[in-house]
Order: sequence, then C-alpha cells, then structure tokens
Amino acid sequence: MDTPKLVPQQPLYSTIEIRWFFSSPIEELVNFVKELSLYKNKPETRTDTYFPMADRPDLGLKVRDDIYEVKQRQEWTIPLPESQPLPGKFEAWDKWTLEKLPKTESKLTGLPIIKKRWLTSLDQAFNVISNFSNPPQEIQIEYTEIKIEATNHYTFALEISGFPTPEKLLEIARKTPIHPRMTAENCCSYPAFILENVVKK
Repeated sequence: MDTPKLVPQQPLYSTIEIRWFFSSPIEELVNFVKELSLYKNKPETRTDTYFPMADRPDLGLKVRDDIYEVKQRQEWTIPLPESQPLPGKFEAWDKWTLEKLPKTESKLTGLPIIKKRWLTSLDQAFNVISNFSNPPQEIQIEYTEIKIEATNHYTFALEISGFPTPEKLLEIARKTPIHPRMTAENCCSYPAFILENVVKK
C-alpha cells in the first residue's frame, strides 16, 4: 500500500522525529517536559484510533476528533552530524489530514489508544511558544502515557518542523536529556511500535 492510494495531494507538512517507548514511567523525562510547558501539570487526555497496516512501519493512519491523519516515512535526505548524542535515529515524515477514511485495498481494523500527554512547543531558540503557525515551524517535546488493550506504555519524543538542518538537529539533540533507558533498541515510531508490540505479538 502506497501513500498515493490514500491521499491525492502533496503533504500538508513534513517533520523530523525521534521517539522512544518504555514499559514503565520515567519521572525525569516527564518532569523535563513539565518544566518547559506553559501548563505544567495539566496533560492533554484523548483517545486516538490507529489503523495498523501489516508490514508497513513506514506508514501511519489514525483518526483524532473525526479528522484522519496520514503519515509516511521518507528516505533520509539530511546529513546527520556524527556527533549527534541521542541514542537511536531521527526519521523524516510527510503528513496529511483528511476528512474521511481513505479507500484502501484491504480492510483496516481500528486500534484505540488512550493517551495522557504532556507537550511543549519551542521556537528555534528553545523558547516556549503558544502561537502556532500553519504549517508548523517549531520543536515539539512530549511525554505520553498510553494504554493499548489494558497495557500501559510510555513514550518520549521530539518532533521538529520548519527548520530541519544538520546544525539545528545537533543543537536540539544536545539540549535534550538522555536517560539510560533511552536506547537505540526502543527508539521507533508509533506505526513500528504498534506492529511489533501489538499486531505481531
């Protein structure tokens, strides 16, 4: 299944992302996000429904508030500094929003994921911002508690849009805390995590 079969237009915007998943909470990471946030201890709570596609960790489809979101991982085109200190790798994604579920060649089954998310948005100078542009030009840092089929997981992530250069990625990486439980092995996207830990288990 390819993105052109899901969406007819050019992507709404693109992002550079890196994410880790954990089986238990990490207070240091949630506290880092809370300290940067304008809202401190007020997480966003919602349920997103994902539609995993077998053997496609590079393709994500979910519905949130009756809006469908499609994302596809792209080939990496930005040279990554060798001194990038974060364990794991950044990924490049294109994103679309749709008003209805796109037609696909196979039937998709929805997977509800309950989320409690702490999120902060930063500008290029790492200052907290509250006004959002479209398409976005910001650094999003999040820590989220998620529940999938009665099992709790936790995820910490960076999402960068609008100014992805090697120098900027390196600067952001150096300002991000590194916990011993952040490893290359548990660094992956939502589509890859769902396929490996829910669909294939």
